Amino acid sequence: MYLPEGPTRPSIGALNEFWRAARAANSHTDFPADYQVRWIGLDDESTQQIFELIRARDKTGTFTLPWIVERTDQPTPAVGDHIVLIAFDGTPTLLIRLDRIREFKFGTVTADDVAIDGSPVRDLAVWKPLHTRYWNALLQPFGLATSDDMPAWAEKFSVIYDPA
Repeated sequence: MYLPEGPTRPSIGALNEFWRAARAANSHTDFPADYQVRWIGLDDESTQQIFELIRARDKTGTFTLPWIVERTDQPTPAVGDHIVLIAFDGTPTLLIRLDRIREFKFGTVTADDVAIDGSPVRDLAVWKPLHTRYWNALLQPFGLATSDDMPAWAEKFSVIYDPA
């Protein structure tokens, strides 16, 4: 499991317990054999704000960089993937399922691409600088930086389980 610097790594026990509870709450749903784990946000406060946007169905997607996936041996995102989103303290918080993935070049990002993000950052004048700073920090350890020709994936998701 790859997580960037910042969040606490979740315990395997907590993840397995969360996964069992999600499966029990969705016994009518086909679950894959395994799941991925991601942290979403900049810090504890922004992560909690993002969770609230997801719960309100205001934020219905996220973005991933192929460059980071390739360099961290993460699986390439695929439709149907189940992802446990963790809080900054490592607590498994939400289970989402990827419903649609669209690849685009960072320099050609459009309002349609970012329509899945939370309303506070949907304006391209906000979204692009925010993601440039965020992704530059993630890319820096690999000697990379954002560029207009950098590929990105827009990943639309559904909430499958929210114990709150």
